Amino acid sequence: MISPKTRTLAFILASFLLGGIAGGFIGRTYFAPHGPGRSSRTDVMKEFTQKLQLSPDQAVAVDSILEAHRSKFGAIRKSYSEAARTQRDSLRQEIRKILSGEQHALFDRYVKEMDERESRFRKPNP
Repeated sequence: MISPKTRTLAFILASFLLGGIAGGFIGRTYFAPHGPGRSSRTDVMKEFTQKLQLSPDQAVAVDSILEAHRSKFGAIRKSYSEAARTQRDSLRQEIRKILSGEQHALFDRYVKEMDERESRFRKPNP
């Protein structure tokens, strides 16, 4: 039978992993700058214009509204990334406190793998 301590650690690690994946997906989907596989500003405007049947004047107005909010989303993205990084580091420190010496090495390896996966996920595909 699995000990409660092991179950708790597994739950924390699984929660962290799922949270990281969900956070990465949400951040990449809604806040990431244009990259491969992402719609460009021109594509977004084309879609807005077609789906909403915008007049040329309305298209210009919508474009300027989108542009005015772009920097705000960039600031939110940066703030979110910094807060998530701080929270992740805090979580890792707390987990590290309850691990044995042997588990520290395993945890370090696990963290390194997660960081590598995350960095691959965040890099735009060529």
